[in-house]
Amino acid sequence: MPDTSAHDEDPSFGPHAAAILSTEHWSLLGTRSVLLAEAQQRTTVFLTVLSAAMVAAALLADATGFSDRAATLTVVLLAVVLFLGLTTYQRLIQINRDEKLTVVAMNRLRNAYLRLEPGVRPFFTASPYDDRAGFETSYSLAPPTGATLKSYHLITTPTVVGTIDAAVAAAIAVLLVARATTAPVVLAIAGVASFALVWTWLFAIQRRATDPITHARPQFPSPP
Repeated sequence: MPDTSAHDEDPSFGPHAAAILSTEHWSLLGTRSVLLAEAQQRTTVFLTVLSAAMVAAALLADATGFSDRAATLTVVLLAVVLFLGLTTYQRLIQINRDEKLTVVAMNRLRNAYLRLEPGVRPFFTASPYDDRAGFETSYSLAPPTGATLKSYHLITTPTVVGTIDAAVAAAIAVLLVARATTAPVVLAIAGVASFALVWTWLFAIQRRATDPITHARPQFPSPP
């Protein structure tokens, strides 16, 4: 029998425990699906607006002969895109956090299933424990490795959107600096510095905000 060492004794389950637990499990699965669908929709809307803004800016610049007025309007367009990108980024972070919390919640339900039927333990791929090790095992469906966990935040959808946001911020910075000087070195420094600052800031926000285990107290920790 697996060790479910959160309590000295197993709780008393009534005859309807399995039905209640499975209903809660399906509810969490539905919530997770809705969250992932929203993440895809929000990202699609942002990328669509970005593409439309780029086309509009190109047509405007071509029609006005790359005038100062066209540059000003382009900055306004990109500022709107950046605002939408930042709000999309923030929502994606919330979605990632909430989606991870559903995984932790399903781990707790899986712990209850094992208390009801200990013999099914060999057939579970995901973990029945709600601490960090249990969460990481369920989230990746494999024992986590240090390299995988360190690189995880680099390949998420928020990181993709945040990278685009940083590029838009860099383009705005270059257009603004270009009103004072057209020196290539100065423009390159402005663009690179703006990109690095915005990307680092957004990535730091993601690292802090999407970890659901940092302040949580496990109810069913993994056995030693």
